[in-house]
Amino acid sequence: MNFRTFITASIIALAAALPAFGQAADRLDIVLKRGTLRVGTTMDTPVFSMRKDGQLEGFDMDALQSLGAALGVRIEYVKMTFGTMLADLAADKFDIAMSGMGRTLDRARVATFSKPYLRYGKLLMIRSADKDKFKSLSDVDRPGVRVTYNKGGLNDRFANTMFKQATPAGFDSNEEATAALIAGKVDAQVSDSTAALYMAKNDPRLAVMDPEHVFNPVYVAILLRRDDQTLLNFINIWIDQIEMDGTLSKIRSKWLGETP
Repeated sequence: MNFRTFITASIIALAAALPAFGQAADRLDIVLKRGTLRVGTTMDTPVFSMRKDGQLEGFDMDALQSLGAALGVRIEYVKMTFGTMLADLAADKFDIAMSGMGRTLDRARVATFSKPYLRYGKLLMIRSADKDKFKSLSDVDRPGVRVTYNKGGLNDRFANTMFKQATPAGFDSNEEATAALIAGKVDAQVSDSTAALYMAKNDPRLAVMDPEHVFNPVYVAILLRRDDQTLLNFINIWIDQIEMDGTLSKIRSKWLGETP
């Protein structure tokens, strides 16, 4: 082989190898080879992701059992917060995020979503003793009224944009915000409509203000990296499947009853 032939052959071999060097590993292949799907979840979002007696339970936990079985892998839960969720997803701390996740345009700028599996909006939780005091948003939006929320998510945005006179008071978790409400440290809590109705049903100390008037409805979906197209495709097909075979309907009925 002369020098020119050698150079030509080397260039062809290098060109053939370049895609392998530049191509990111496929997320679905990684999950299948690892045998686990790492799911970022708050562990304190009522209805969707909750702790009881040291165990996780909720709408998303039941759904993820089905997803794990469909993939043939184990579900590994990773504690997350909405405030750091996007950065943690980009840093590969988990494969997907699922915790009653509202689809928003801002989140879609840096990540992507599966097709929706539910819809909710915002409601205000108050103490049962205050049902006659707070009947509308205008009753709450007054000087001296403190409105709590969990930081970093849609509740944060709602509290800090909807109220002009009331004082927003953020906490790092839904649990802390609800505890402050029950203790009388704040007057109302911005909550997902699903969570508010669930909490009020199960705790006589809590009530929902104007439950028929749901603010800012959004679809609920699973958050993924924009590059993880094959995993996204699989999850979308799985959502279609559990919708058709009745699995999703059973989970909705279990956790939400007749709530629309």
